[in-house]
Amino acid sequence: MGFLGFNTATSGLFTARTALDVTSHNISNANTKGYSRQIAEQRATNPLPTATGKGMIGTGSEVYGINQIRSFYLDTKYWSENSILGQYSVKKTQLSLIESLFNEPSDSGFNVIFNNLFEAINGVVNNADSGEHRSALKEAGVTLTEYFNSTAQHLKKYQRDLNFEIKTKVEEINVIARKIQSLNKQIFKYEMDGSKANDLRDERAKLVDQLSKIVNVEVEEIETNPDVISGKYSGVEYRDKSEKHFRVKINGQILVDHFYATELRLVPRENSAGDDIKYNPEDIEGLYDIKWANGLDFNIADPNLGGELKGYIDMRDGNNNQNFKGSLDSQLATGTGTVILTISNPSRIDLDSKGIITANGYKIEYSNLNYDYATNTITLEIDEGRWNEVKKPVTDVEIGNAIEYKGIPYYLNRLNEFVRTFARAVNEGKDRMGQDIENMYGGHLNGINLEGEKGYYFFAYKENGEAKGRDDFASELLRYEKITAENFSLAKDILENVSNIAAALDGQGLPSGNGFIEAFKALRNNTHLFREGTADSYMNSIVSELGINAKQANMFEKTQTNITMAVENQRTAVSGVDINEEMVNMIQFQQMYNAAAKMISVMDQIYDVTINRMGVS
Repeated sequence: MGFLGFNTATSGLFTARTALDVTSHNISNANTKGYSRQIAEQRATNPLPTATGKGMIGTGSEVYGINQIRSFYLDTKYWSENSILGQYSVKKTQLSLIESLFNEPSDSGFNVIFNNLFEAINGVVNNADSGEHRSALKEAGVTLTEYFNSTAQHLKKYQRDLNFEIKTKVEEINVIARKIQSLNKQIFKYEMDGSKANDLRDERAKLVDQLSKIVNVEVEEIETNPDVISGKYSGVEYRDKSEKHFRVKINGQILVDHFYATELRLVPRENSAGDDIKYNPEDIEGLYDIKWANGLDFNIADPNLGGELKGYIDMRDGNNNQNFKGSLDSQLATGTGTVILTISNPSRIDLDSKGIITANGYKIEYSNLNYDYATNTITLEIDEGRWNEVKKPVTDVEIGNAIEYKGIPYYLNRLNEFVRTFARAVNEGKDRMGQDIENMYGGHLNGINLEGEKGYYFFAYKENGEAKGRDDFASELLRYEKITAENFSLAKDILENVSNIAAALDGQGLPSGNGFIEAFKALRNNTHLFREGTADSYMNSIVSELGINAKQANMFEKTQTNITMAVENQRTAVSGVDINEEMVNMIQFQQMYNAAAKMISVMDQIYDVTINRMGVS
């Protein structure tokens, strides 16, 4: 024990030096993103009994750990708020793009184009026999149809871009998962002796920060050693007994579990034959679903989903819950391995002939879909074996996902509804319910052209780039359901010969008769044409809805930015490096070091006197 003083002073020297090293590390990383302040945890070493057996004598100090200052509560709060911010940042940007597409009010927006159409109609009212005014009406009609064509094409391009962004985000999730998995292995290996891999833990937390912007996350670090859990090993000296597993969940499902990481996969929406299928009739082909690597679905329709991924999915697939729904009326086995389902009360009938239908949560491919106008029912064929796997009874069926947001499919559907309703009103003088519109006289079909003929459609649709003529269009049972904003067109007969524009009614003299074209002109002010009122009101309601949604997204994004920044500031206040504080620590530990060194010098002098000088005469 003779040299105990040396050992005690030396331990203080090493303790101060370690604390200075930690302080230096903090100062060096003061501006490192994601870095958490570290501290050297020190304690007194075990004392020794005195020679007399009375009392204990101290043996100095030691650093028993270097820990980071971090609040898991604030981390969790940040990840939650960051996920919400990611969602609304995407929606703000995408809705702004759609707003600019509708471009209202402007010289090239719908209101100006629609007004020009009716000015051209008025020109024919006053000059029914004028080829010039009829040509002007045709051109105004072409401009109107091209407005809808262009708007729909741009919306579909946006949907394609959103699909690509979803692909990118899924790939980012997989990359982050692999990085977290790798860090878990490094951290676990480094901490086996009870040390703390602080810098690696910071790197892992930073990856979770990135992940939380993309998708909603849940993080937990679980102790797996039962002896530690039971409290058998609870002191700092037993840190090497701890076996913690780090787990990350996204949308409630495990992405990373300690050394294991699963992946998400992008699966094209196809049937077993490789044919593209659509969840919404308005969708483009080639959209992706997301599945786990084991084949299980990643529920993209889950309302609890968050982050940028949620924003992109809502914008790509959002149909305001207006996917196809119907009631199962009957099922008939054909005896050839298929079952024919009859579905009543269909929410919509503009469906593809093949796709995937959902019954009691079970997805089954269907084909040969047909609609019966007389009974308002849909029939379709499915595989009998797959149908037998469905839990019975089945009362309701649906196609696609009910996404409670107004995204691309919703706005395309609204445009489709306009062109179908307006085309039917002009062509046949019927409203959206199929009822005759007062004073429309059976529409353009019943009007008389310059040659004294009737039976011509004014509006139709294009197929393979060519507009339908009256015979082709009339032969289509669901002709108006086949009209979309993208293929909306004047009828071929009108495009090729403006004399086929009907202006007169039966019994009116030609060429100056204008009875029908007067009715066409009055259609603009018909308040019963749409639920929203007039045609102008309907289109303005779309722009208003879009404006409200965009304003809401802007407001939420701004609010969420402030909330997220506030939480981040709280995290920084706890975990960040304060240079002034570190300078104080540096001086404090420097003085500790100097004092310990001075103590060694003093002890050296004492032992020099004791050993070399005592007893010397």
